[in-house]
Amino acid sequence: MRLVDDGGKEIGCKLLERSGIAAISEERLRILAVLAKGPGYPSEIARELGMPVQTVYYHIRLLEKAGLLEFSDYAERNGAVAKRYICKSESIALLINKEGWRRGSIATATPPGILKPFIRDGHFDGMIVVGSPDPHGRYRARASELGMLEFTMFLGRYSTFELPLYALDTQLRAEHRKMNLILAGGPKVNTAVEEINSVLPVRFNMDNSEITSTISGKSYNGNIGIVELVQSPYASSSKMLVISGLNQHGTRAAVIAIVEESALLEPGNLHDPKKMAKVIEGFDEDGDGIVDAVEIKE
Repeated sequence: MRLVDDGGKEIGCKLLERSGIAAISEERLRILAVLAKGPGYPSEIARELGMPVQTVYYHIRLLEKAGLLEFSDYAERNGAVAKRYICKSESIALLINKEGWRRGSIATATPPGILKPFIRDGHFDGMIVVGSPDPHGRYRARASELGMLEFTMFLGRYSTFELPLYALDTQLRAEHRKMNLILAGGPKVNTAVEEINSVLPVRFNMDNSEITSTISGKSYNGNIGIVELVQSPYASSSKMLVISGLNQHGTRAAVIAIVEESALLEPGNLHDPKKMAKVIEGFDEDGDGIVDAVEIKE
């Protein structure tokens, strides 16, 4: 694990279980301090600290057993083969209460407003729902929303998480629907999006492959994506964030808007400030077949 100071600087940290407390003493901390600078031989440590070599060996065995240092490599010294050891981390932390503790990277940054309903005390509170890669649903479509990889990397800046982080739409159960959900992909590839399409402020017209805004009355087609934050129709205490598009390029445009233009998503829709429903068009400016620029249409 890693510790972060108030300035955002990280240092490595070894989590010490209660059973490992007995391995800590003034002399052993001095040995760890020496090895934290780099690999060392017991004889070198003994000379530096003014300890008998056999005493250093004794302490090293206990520290190694506690997982606080480890064998580094062998080297020939004075005609014999000697072991070198190294400290496993720059610091030690004692976890007193495990209840509610979550493993994961330490998140310190303040999340953008669009993510705040899904982050509680620095931890992701919800589930990401992506379409199944197998033919499924009434359209027998396969999902391929690789742009969501970039979204999850963005989410990781602001929150820790527990596994499983996501579910396929075909795996979604009643208990999942009551959670905060982030739905990825269009209604043809993600049946969870199809289920709630009729309640979205900006929704898909399944007959002619268009997106229509019930706020502005406008319709859009092409590489169009949507980002909508709405109340869950399944639970009054939960939210849904829909990151979707008419095609995978549209969904990628929606992801880029969140990652690179999240500040522009803070206000509501241009035609109704009370509703967070954005229409985004994606463009391939460098001609490599991948959407790399976006424009917020409303």
